[in-house]
Amino acid sequence: MSPSGKIRHTAQAHAGVSPAEARAIAVDAYIYFYPILSMDISRKQLTNIDPGREYGKGPMNRFVSFPEYPPAGYESVMESNSNTLYSIAWLDLSHEPLVVATPETDGRFYLLWMLDLWTDVFASPAWRSSGTGTGNFLVTPPDWTVTVPEGVEHLPAPASYVWVIGRIKTSGPQDYAAVHKIQEGFQVTRLSEWGQPALPAPAAIELCADPTTPAKGLLDSMPAGDYFAYAAELLKLHAPDITDQPMIARLGKIGMEPGKRFDIGTLEPDLRAALEAAPGEAQELMNWKLPTLARVMKGWSMNTDTMGVYGNYYLKHGIARHAVVAQQRLLGRTSPGTPAAR
Repeated sequence: MSPSGKIRHTAQAHAGVSPAEARAIAVDAYIYFYPILSMDISRKQLTNIDPGREYGKGPMNRFVSFPEYPPAGYESVMESNSNTLYSIAWLDLSHEPLVVATPETDGRFYLLWMLDLWTDVFASPAWRSSGTGTGNFLVTPPDWTVTVPEGVEHLPAPASYVWVIGRIKTSGPQDYAAVHKIQEGFQVTRLSEWGQPALPAPAAIELCADPTTPAKGLLDSMPAGDYFAYAAELLKLHAPDITDQPMIARLGKIGMEPGKRFDIGTLEPDLRAALEAAPGEAQELMNWKLPTLARVMKGWSMNTDTMGVYGNYYLKHGIARHAVVAQQRLLGRTSPGTPAAR
């Protein structure tokens, strides 16, 4: 399909779709797209800044490390915990593959979650799987043919944007100095520059990004036409999983196709009305389901079933990201070695 192509004529796009079916599809589509839109907004807000200007933020293709436990009021990405310090990077593979280097950790726990914008964890180099010696990981975009350098582990990414969430174990402030040395060893290098002195990645400021409004406010207040047009643009860069084909087929009934732009103004009134009503109805559904989403045991919400790998449980996936952007942090505390919430 041509990325610049337009949606099919509306008579074809929703032939035989009743108003009730169109409304149901629109709500499901809103929930389906919620994770990837929230991730992209977070990406822009966390990387749309020069290095060192704001706590926990910095340009893409370089690590931003937390020198201490985040302060109590910090709610930009994740909830603070009492056993690790974070080092975070957003990777842009659209120009070429990148090499992520990890230093010797002398037996200390570390973990690097690598997520795509659908929040699927596709790789997680760690002390247990990769050892605690120096490591080099070549992260490549889809369909990239490349010769992997000797001594480098290949990690194919499902799309061009990757979120790396690194954690290094610490026993507290008295141990910070040792962790800082490890954090300094996390590096991102372009493949074309591999083996040369590391150069810091330049900041690429996106003027369209709103750095101050919370991500949830931006997303939940976004008009339906803008929301679904944004989703269509992201689909061009971040292909849906093969298991999502039934949902993709349903999207075709309301005029959305992967690789094509979407304009709500081209739709007939009944279908346009269904899409315009979707944000309110979908948010109401997610808020209604949230209190009963997890098993409650002795007062604790045990939200473990399908967390991190949601399959086609789009409602739970959407609720998880809805809760994340509501709090501006990852859902719940995790112990070393536990997969991240998607």
